[in-house]
Amino acid sequence: MDIIKLTQLPEGQTLEFKRDTSSLDAILKAVIGFANSAGGIILIGVDDDGSIVGLLEPAKVQEQVANAIAHRIKPQLLPEFNIVEVRHKSMLVIQVEHIPAPFYLTNKGEEQGVFIRLGNSTRLASKETIAEMKRASHHPYFDKAPCNNVGEKDLDMPLIQKTLANSNISINSEKLMSLGILTHRGKRVVATNGGIILFGKPDILYEYFPFAQVRCARFAGTSRAEFIDRFNVEGSILHAIDEVPKFIRRNTRMAGKFGGMQRKDIAEYPMGGIREALTNALVHANYEISGTRIFVAIYDDRLEIQNPGIMPPGMSIEQFKAGVSRIRNPVIARVFGELNLVEEWGSGYKRIREACKQGGYPEPQWEELGTVLRVTFFPHPDFAHKAPADQVGTKSGLSWDQVGTKLELTSEATLILQMCQQPKTLVELMSALYLKNRTKFRQKYLNPLIEQKLLQMTIPDKPNSRMQKYQTTTIGLELGHPKN
Repeated sequence: MDIIKLTQLPEGQTLEFKRDTSSLDAILKAVIGFANSAGGIILIGVDDDGSIVGLLEPAKVQEQVANAIAHRIKPQLLPEFNIVEVRHKSMLVIQVEHIPAPFYLTNKGEEQGVFIRLGNSTRLASKETIAEMKRASHHPYFDKAPCNNVGEKDLDMPLIQKTLANSNISINSEKLMSLGILTHRGKRVVATNGGIILFGKPDILYEYFPFAQVRCARFAGTSRAEFIDRFNVEGSILHAIDEVPKFIRRNTRMAGKFGGMQRKDIAEYPMGGIREALTNALVHANYEISGTRIFVAIYDDRLEIQNPGIMPPGMSIEQFKAGVSRIRNPVIARVFGELNLVEEWGSGYKRIREACKQGGYPEPQWEELGTVLRVTFFPHPDFAHKAPADQVGTKSGLSWDQVGTKLELTSEATLILQMCQQPKTLVELMSALYLKNRTKFRQKYLNPLIEQKLLQMTIPDKPNSRMQKYQTTTIGLELGHPKN
C-alpha cells in the first residue's frame, strides 16, 4: 500500500482522512459506513487536504479506536490496524472490509445506527437499504422471492410469447421456472417478484409494484420548474427499451456536420450510451423501494437517468467503473440477457464511456444521492454552446459558443462554464474532459477562468476543501444568458 499516493487522492467512497480522534463518533460512523458499503481505508493523522500531520502516540490512538469499535459497534467488526511512518511522522491506517451484516452503533440501534458510504460522506442508511443489507447477508434476491400467492394465471402470457419469440425458447411452466419467472412456494407454483415486474398483468403489476415504472420529462431550462413534455411508460419495464429512446429523440436535437462532400448527423446526446445506461437502470434498480420510480429527465444542459437503489451492498461506483459486476436482480438480468440487451457482465461502464468518447461527447457522471443512483449525460460540444430549439430565433443574446469566441476561450474552457451552471467538483470536470493531471488542469483551465471572474469556488476560503466545487459566476451566466 502506497500511503503517500493515498494522501494525494481526494477523500471518496473508499477513503477517509482524520487529523486525530477528537471526533471519535465520526471515525466509528466511517468504519460502519465502509463495512456496510464497499470497504475502505481510514488514515488518522492526515488533514482533510491530504497533508500529513502525524500522531504523537499512535499506539494509544490505535488502542482507543480498537476499543471503541469493539464496544460500540455491533455485530463484531475486526478491521486491520497498521501504524506507518511517512516523512518522520506516524499515522494509523485502518482497513475495513465489506461484510454483509448490517453493522450499527450499539447506542443507536439498527434503526438509527446503520451508516453507509455515499461519495466522500457517511450517511444514515434508509430502511430500504437496511432491508437489502439483511437480505444480502442471507444471500436471497428480492426478484427471485415469491410474490405472495400470485400464480401463473396472473402473468401476461401473450407478452411473454412476444418478448421471447426470437429466443428459441419453448414457453411452458418448466421453462418459466428455469428463468426464475415462476418458483415454488411449498407445493404451489407461484410467480416471483421479478416475474411480475417483467410480465405481470397490468392490474397485478399495479397492485404489487405501482412504482416499477419509467417516467420521462423534458423541462424548460436547467431546473424542474416547468414541463415542456412528459411521458409515462405503461406496463412492463421492457417497454421502456423502445419507448424511452423515442421520447429522447423527439425532445433533443440533431446537427449536420460536413466533412468534404459528406454530411454527418450528430445527435445531441450519445444514444448508444444512453440505451446502455437505461438498460443498466432497469436491470439494477431496487424495486423494493416504494415511492421512487426510474426517471429520465432532459434539461437544456444535461440528460439524467435515475433509478431507485444505490450500488448493491459491497459495491462502489469506483468498482463499477473498474468492471466489477454484482447483480441485484438475477431474474430480470437473465431475461434481458435472453433478449441480448445485456452483453458481457461488468462491461456496461466501459461501453458507455467508449460510446461517448468515440462520438466526441463529455464523459457521463455517476453519483449516489440518498436512495437513488443517477447518471448524467452532457450534450455534444456542437450543442453545448447553442440555445435550445425552442429558443432559437428569440432575443437570447450570445450563445455559449459566441461567448467563447468573444473571450478567446478554448472549447474546453467554454464547456466548463456551460457545465458549471450547476456546481461541479474538480473530478467531475476532469472526467468530462477525459483529463487526469489535476495540477495542469487547474493551471490551464480553472485558474484563468477564475481570474477572469467567469468561474468561482463554492468554498473560496478553503481552496483545498474536499467539499470544493466550481460554479459559473453571475458575469459568466449573463454572458451566456443575458437579460432581454
